[in-house]
This record gives sequence, C-alpha cells and structure tokens, in this order.
Amino acid sequence: MQRQELARYSRQLILPHFGSQAQLELKHARVLVIGAGGIGCPAVQYLASAGVGWITVMDADAVETSNLSRQVLHTDERVGTNKAASIAAAITLLQPHVHVEAVACALRADNAFMYAQRHDVILDCTDNVMTRYLISDAGVLAGKPVVSGAAQGYEGQLMVLHRPLADGRRGPCYRCLFPEAPRPEHTQSCDDGGVLGCVTGIVGTWQALETIKLLTGLGDTTPNLLFFTPMDTQAVRCVRVRPRQTRTCRACGDADQVPNKIVHLPDEDYVSFCASAVAPIHVPSIDVNHVQGTDALIVDVRPSHEFAITSLPHSLHIDWDSMRRDLPRARARITEAAQGRPIYVVCRRGNDSRAAVQQLALPNCFNVTGGLRAYAEYDTSFPMY
Repeated sequence: MQRQELARYSRQLILPHFGSQAQLELKHARVLVIGAGGIGCPAVQYLASAGVGWITVMDADAVETSNLSRQVLHTDERVGTNKAASIAAAITLLQPHVHVEAVACALRADNAFMYAQRHDVILDCTDNVMTRYLISDAGVLAGKPVVSGAAQGYEGQLMVLHRPLADGRRGPCYRCLFPEAPRPEHTQSCDDGGVLGCVTGIVGTWQALETIKLLTGLGDTTPNLLFFTPMDTQAVRCVRVRPRQTRTCRACGDADQVPNKIVHLPDEDYVSFCASAVAPIHVPSIDVNHVQGTDALIVDVRPSHEFAITSLPHSLHIDWDSMRRDLPRARARITEAAQGRPIYVVCRRGNDSRAAVQQLALPNCFNVTGGLRAYAEYDTSFPMY
C-alpha cells in the first residue's frame, strides 16, 4: 500500500483482526452494486471509503429531483444524469484510490451472469421483485454471495444470500426463502409507498458492512435476516432463516434432486414467474389532457396525507382504503356529488384509481391514466411530489 493509503485507512488498520491483510483484500476486491438509489448510494460511499479497489455500479435510470432527499451522492447539478455515472463522479472526488465503473443499463437475464462472475460480491440495492430473483439466480450460477437490502416506509431489512458457510457449504438463496413470488398488487416500490431517507442510509451502510465482512472473512457466517423497525421499541431484530433447500430450490438445489434446475438465465421467464404478465385491469380511461378545465367530478383516492400535499381543484377525496371497506357508501357519495356528470378517478400514478374504477362499477366513470404524475407533466404549474 502507498503511504497515502496507510494514512487514509489508519483507523481501521489498527482494529483487532483487521490489519494490513484485510485492507489488501479490500483493495484487490471487485464488488458489483446493482441499483444506484437510496440504498446503493451509501453502500458505494462506504465501500469506496473503506478501500474496496473496484466497484461496478449498474443503473439505467437518471437522477430526478425527488431522489435527492435520500440518494445522497447525487446533486442538483447532476439531475438528468445517469445514476451510475453520477455516483462514479461523486466517488472520484471522495476517494482517489479506488475505481468505480459506471454501467448505464439495467441488469437483464442476458447479461446478469457475465457481470456476476466478474465480481467477488454482489449487492442488490433494487426495489424490484423480478430483479431480486434474477440477481440471486446469477449469484448462485456464478458462485458469488449476494448482499440484499430493502427499504420501505419506515422499515428496512438485509440478508446475505448464497453465503459461504464455515463448513464449506452455502447458505440459502432468494428462491430458498421465497419459492413463490408475490403478486404485483402485494408489492410496492419506494416510488409508490414512500420511504424515509435515513432508513435507506442505514440499510445501505449495513450492506457495506456485510460486504466488508465477506471480503475479509470477519464475523459470524450464520444465515440471518436483519429487520430495522425504528418506530418499534425493538428497533433491530435478527431472525434466523431457513437453510438452503437442496431438494426443491430451482436455483441452488442439488441437480439430482431438482429436475428443472436453472442452468441458463436467458431461458427463464422472470416476468411470468413474478406475475407481472398477469393481464392488466381494463377499465374505461381518459388521458390527462381531458382533466384541465373539465366539468366532471374528480374523485381523488390517494391517502389523506398525500391529498393534503396537493390536489386538483374541487376534488372529492375518498381514500382507496376507505372506499374498499365500504363500497356502497362510496358509490352513494360519488353518485350524489356527480349529479349526472362524468366521474374522473385519480391517484398519484394511476394504479389505485384504476382498481377503484373497476370496483365502483359506476356508469360514466373513468380512470385518469398515469395519475397526477402524468398530469404534472401536462400542466407544469401543478406541484408534484
């Protein structure tokens, strides 16, 4: 190591069981970080600061203003820039002794194995169920552990998949723990459900710590699932997970036990497996350009705290949860307020409103396609969050 590196890493070098050997292992390591958002930013920042020599960051998205409260390596000046490139630019200023490769594309079935096999550890910093299965499967095929983090609302969780164990075996993969994918209506992204920036910061920092442990051989190897629930009296919980499912798991099970074992990622239909190919709900819909200046009754089905942020003028607010609990009452309120006018149902992104139109089953009732996010693009004076 160079003199400047010794000075930079001095506080971790003097730690018991760390020393120069662990630092050299970090320097020669290659880490793949998939997702350059709220979790990926702190993970990359702490990995780079600790001296991980090569970090590849993959993300196809561009930086948006709404990202900045939690995606702490991005800046106002880099809004519109690819997120992976933005992180690489930030780390260049932060840490001159490591290399960050920016890959401005999404992880896909046709490139996942290639990227996985080039690295020592993979970090799943995404909020997409389909991508989680793909990352885990790629890690299994390439023989690489996956540090998987998730954050939603006020809560976070972390687990290490396909972890090398003390006896030479491997811990469970994502399919071992979740053999059946949740249906799309049972999942939410941060964009839909919201998240507190501090939570993503904690989860990303946890991921960096677990990655350093894997690269240096420090710490316990017991497969666990960590939960972070700061609004509870017990803010951190550690749950032991089920072992590797050698007889049933299509990803990491034994070949002589599992007849349909995954051997080639492009042959897998991840879309159908994750139920994203379920036929969409078809309901009467209108484009956002019909909303401005309309005489129709606008029904806003967002939660109350979102309705308080901003709303269209003269909207009738009935949140979707209340509507589902008492559909007859909701129908009566809407019918009375409409007085024969068309009914336009709106939410933030057009998902809950589509379901509401289907459940209401009222005549002359339409979903506003794309919701208020789409309306804000049409009417740029409308404040959007």
